[in-house]
Amino acid sequence: MQLLFWLICGVTACGLAFWLANPLLSSGQKRAAFSILVGVPGAALMVYLYLGNPSLPDAPLQARLDGPLEDLPPAAILARLENQLRARPDEAEGWRLLARLRVTLKQSSKAADAWQRLLDLAPRDVEAQTGLAAALIEQEGGVVSEPAVALLDAALAQEPDNLQAQFWRAEAWAQQGRDDEARKLWSRLRAAVPDAAPLAQMLDRRLGE
Repeated sequence: MQLLFWLICGVTACGLAFWLANPLLSSGQKRAAFSILVGVPGAALMVYLYLGNPSLPDAPLQARLDGPLEDLPPAAILARLENQLRARPDEAEGWRLLARLRVTLKQSSKAADAWQRLLDLAPRDVEAQTGLAAALIEQEGGVVSEPAVALLDAALAQEPDNLQAQFWRAEAWAQQGRDDEARKLWSRLRAAVPDAAPLAQMLDRRLGE
């Protein structure tokens, strides 16, 4: 029953992400739509893998969480994670999950703090680099600042095919007026995305501009 519950949650999270992102895509709010498409399913997956997997009874935080997680809303799980990380601040995976949940709850400044804590523990963590860059961009209203560019470049140096890093790096080129570089990177990203994916529609619009 527990496994079935988590499977249902995963399917629901993917459907919720598309439902939330679709009107944003239609209205041209690409930044918010992309964050939702990445954050909602990602947070659901991390909750399952880190806290809900019955094959991992000794996961660092699980044994200290009170009550069944399936009965808790995301905000309650978030509060418990925050409390546990105060006691055990060196748990890198805890900071990763906390950052993802904060992204899902649209707490960009707090998500940036969590991503930074993860980077302090794992300086070459690509997800933390791209996550912190996206959080900084969110705080700047969509402007890709120099600190965000540095994080994106560091992520792409390790994972050249990272979708999120490619998208925002191209956005940075576009904001700097370097349209050829932006188009090249967006075209590369578009070639890797299936036509039916919501991100494909976003990239088609961006290339059309």
